[in-house]
Amino acid sequence: MDRLKDYIEQHREAFNEEPLPEGHLERFAARLEKEEEEKVKTVPLWRRLMPLAAVVALFLCLSVPFWIQRGTSDSYVCELHSEMGELHTYYRMQLEDHLMELETASKENPSEAVMHLLEAALQIEASCQQFDNQVLPTLPCSDEGIFAINQQYQNSLNSMQILCQQLNRVKEE
Repeated sequence: MDRLKDYIEQHREAFNEEPLPEGHLERFAARLEKEEEEKVKTVPLWRRLMPLAAVVALFLCLSVPFWIQRGTSDSYVCELHSEMGELHTYYRMQLEDHLMELETASKENPSEAVMHLLEAALQIEASCQQFDNQVLPTLPCSDEGIFAINQQYQNSLNSMQILCQQLNRVKEE
């Protein structure tokens, strides 16, 4: 390549005197347009729809317990049913363990990434508190009530576990 460049530099006058062949500009413009068309990058449909799918999945995970609850006022309210109470206690303890892990990490390493993870964990905790205050007292003493508790807290626990995995990745960096 260097030899060709050197040759062109040494014989520049010969190249400048040579007239361009007829139709050169049209061929050059067509070739340039073709190269520009090839450079246009197309993003696959699945990649464009991925953020939308993530938002829909998050919405469904957080709203399922609200769809399940009954709207009838004559349904029996069962706040102290033993199985529902044990289930609620189990999940709350699991969530608190993960939250304490994130809080401890934020005190040891108050980096921006860890603080964002802690904020996300506190949002999950607030969502669970809202569920406890608004939905849990209205759940019926039935399998549907247990299912609603399982759905809410399992989704929250999964989210909290993902945050803890992210925390471990941040610690490794």
